Amino acid sequence: MIGINAGAEYGPAKRWPKERFIETATAYTKEHPCDWWVFGGQNDRPLAAEIARAIQGSIGERGKATSLAGETSLRELCSGLKALDALLTNDSGPMHVAAALGTPVVAVFGSTNPELTGPGLPGKSRHQLLRQAPACAPCFLRECPVDLRCLAAVSSESAVQALRRVLSGV
Repeated sequence: MIGINAGAEYGPAKRWPKERFIETATAYTKEHPCDWWVFGGQNDRPLAAEIARAIQGSIGERGKATSLAGETSLRELCSGLKALDALLTNDSGPMHVAAALGTPVVAVFGSTNPELTGPGLPGKSRHQLLRQAPACAPCFLRECPVDLRCLAAVSSESAVQALRRVLSGV
């Protein structure tokens, strides 16, 4: 069971494109059949539903994708994150909760700096942090005045590789 958290309350400059989450889940599931839970708050319901539908349409019988956005209490979110084998996420509150619960995290960073806001303890390799830092990053802005190049530069292939690493314990 792998989770996705595509939201980030801080703003769009911390949100990896939804297409990348879909591409990553599709590619990983082709290699390793699995199920996906898509998390998020009330405001993330349309996004999470769209991601879950697209993943399900791509993976067919190789797994199941379910949106839980807006459906969980904090306690249920914690239980769900704890039950995962890994979480693919933006730099977000659920990223920190999953890490605190011991769930391996693959986290995409855009406008923020993983050295300051990354999951877990510094120097620990349990989590995989994905970041392509152009000259303008980290800017710590909520909205990008340019073109979100920091997020666009993180490929779904790199996320698939990161999932392989955290799920194999390497």
